[in-house]
Amino acid sequence: MKYMKKLVNAIVIVLLFIQCTSDKNNIVAKNSIGTINKNTSIEELDNLFKNDSVVKIPNDSDFIREYKVFNIGGKHLLTIKPEYRNDSLKSISSVKIYSDTYKTEKEISTASTYKDVLDNYSVSKVEPSFSSAIVFIDEINATIAIDKKI
Repeated sequence: MKYMKKLVNAIVIVLLFIQCTSDKNNIVAKNSIGTINKNTSIEELDNLFKNDSVVKIPNDSDFIREYKVFNIGGKHLLTIKPEYRNDSLKSISSVKIYSDTYKTEKEISTASTYKDVLDNYSVSKVEPSFSSAIVFIDEINATIAIDKKI
């Protein structure tokens, strides 16, 4: 019985560790999205997303305009645009999030509403368009496009 209790405790600890690790990989914060940060180079993407699929657009060119990341099930997670400089390392210019698995520490994701954003962050600017509103949040250095229909 003692052995069984220790085994159950060990399994619970492992599951909690796995849960915390996976959550950390999906946190959106200032200057980082999961494992991507402001110092991440384009060359690191294949290694960072080794369990996912990184598609180069266009795939038949040396000059890649964007990298799309899909999970194993084919769900579009991110689109990453490179910034080309004169040096040999290509850095990341911007990242667009398409999956609600990526969330801020205050639980804001692609599934959030304008009210959710206002309740959790100070909005520095709003730019309306026909179908959405672009919301600027300086605190996390992010812009969020929110569908007006929601």
